[in-house]
Amino acid sequence: MRTRPGICNRKKRFATRDEAEQAAACAPFTLRAYRCELCRNFHLTSRTKGMKIPRRELGGNA
Repeated sequence: MRTRPGICNRKKRFATRDEAEQAAACAPFTLRAYRCELCRNFHLTSRTKGMKIPRRELGGNA
């Protein structure tokens, strides 16, 4: 996912995927963590269209 600089600056940053996923689990709606290409930290998004679903969410043995 490509994040524009203005969006990246407004989003909360998480140092690890685990931190981001813990925050997502507390949300009242589905959120997913992704690594930002600009800041190299993790952000949360509600978008799923066109995104690859991580193997661990598909039930794979990753």
